[in-house]
Amino acid sequence: MLKMSRILQINLLVKKMKKRFLLLLIFIMFVICATTFVLVIKYLDPFEYAALWVSSLVFSYLFGLSWLLTLILYFIKKIYFRWNVAIYHILVSFRQAFFISVFFLILIFFFYFFASIFLTWFLSFIVLFFLELFIKNQE
Repeated sequence: MLKMSRILQINLLVKKMKKRFLLLLIFIMFVICATTFVLVIKYLDPFEYAALWVSSLVFSYLFGLSWLLTLILYFIKKIYFRWNVAIYHILVSFRQAFFISVFFLILIFFFYFFASIFLTWFLSFIVLFFLELFIKNQE
């Protein structure tokens, strides 16, 4: 009986290490994306390489914010579920954070083209919200 409990403890330790390893990877990717975002703003000339500048800025912003919000949402879920979370919660947090980042990117896009009215914000939120519900329903 003692051996069985020891095996279960080791199994739980391996599962926790996988979550910790995944969280460490997410944090490292956030640092890389944030560094890329700062370097693009600081060193790349937007007038000479406009397409490269915009695409690098958008991708580093989108993924950097996604990784940051993934960590924040995961720890909120960890507190909400009283420290009983699985790797599934990390993946769900990433999906939700990605949708939030896309929503902010759409807001910036509409603001850039002077179409920032409440209706466009509301419609983009509704589309992303229903997309999230559709994906959650498929699981």
